[in-house]
Amino acid sequence: MKMRAMKVFRDRDYVKTGESFFFCVVDEVHPPGRVTAYLKYAPEKGGGGRYRRALPFYSVPHVEDTLRFLEKNHPRYLFLDPLSGLRFSAVPLEDIACHYCPEERLRSLLAEGAPDDLERKARDLAVLLSRRGGVETQALGLTGSILIGLHNPRYSDIDLIVYGKNSSLKVRDALLTLYGEGDSEVRRFEGERLKAWCLEKTQLHPLTPEEAEFLYQRAWNRGVFRGVMFSVHPVRLDFEVEDAYGRKKTTPEGIVQIEARIQDDGEAIFLPSVYKVREVKVTEGPAVEDLTELVSYEGLYGGVYRKGEQVAARGLLEKVEDLRSGKTYRRVLVGSRAARGADYIKLLPQPRMRGE
Repeated sequence: MKMRAMKVFRDRDYVKTGESFFFCVVDEVHPPGRVTAYLKYAPEKGGGGRYRRALPFYSVPHVEDTLRFLEKNHPRYLFLDPLSGLRFSAVPLEDIACHYCPEERLRSLLAEGAPDDLERKARDLAVLLSRRGGVETQALGLTGSILIGLHNPRYSDIDLIVYGKNSSLKVRDALLTLYGEGDSEVRRFEGERLKAWCLEKTQLHPLTPEEAEFLYQRAWNRGVFRGVMFSVHPVRLDFEVEDAYGRKKTTPEGIVQIEARIQDDGEAIFLPSVYKVREVKVTEGPAVEDLTELVSYEGLYGGVYRKGEQVAARGLLEKVEDLRSGKTYRRVLVGSRAARGADYIKLLPQPRMRGE
């Protein structure tokens, strides 16, 4: 199985610049000559080979901090997108000194051995999910600090990649089975660890502790392996990427709140998470008739809502124009800078069926 064509940048790859900045790649669609990515690690002042996390949390306010840093010190890493009017970080190809691919990092650990305890656990978890899910190890990869060699074996997490929708669903099913086995080394968050995770989410997002715990219990891709927290992130294969830069133009139309029913959740496991919606009711903001998508760049809401469920959402209303066909539709975007971290997707109370 071929994971990617040459020189293709995929979601959660990393790139390193000449200043030794590490950027984490976002999405699979990038402007010509650039790679959309956010600054994750920067060298500590004074050198010494030490790094600081430029992005300590995945939230809009913290991403804004990285953009302000780049604006002041390295503005060439910012890009004004003519198709959306947004300015975001996108590394010019000529500034990329090294491209880190998650599948290559795992292949190296499998072939050459794992030097430290965290790398051994990461390798063993990948092998376990490969075996239990019935997927090849080459469909898996390692991202995050382990990918770029900045992990600390004492406290870093394990961040796994699964390439392709089919393999991702198999790994999801394997994890759900492992969580339920009494002798499994793969466990869900419990007790103080779960409480701390929920508290962190309430501080970063407009959620109550109960809503945060609901999201965790719905998620399948976060757990603990041999005492180490891990996450699993599905990423599209080349042939699964249907969009391309320049095909769509988006126009922001303000913050709205909606209620809607999930029509299709088939692309919700990826980033961005895409939910097709119907029966849309705008509860705050301009009433529109062609709102058909709920899209989230906030991974917290990815893959947790199911077809037929009713949700409430707050986010940026966008008009989307297909530049080839001229057709337009609208969507609500969660995770935009315009919403300033106050957007969300929440499950509404579901109507009881007759006889329940």
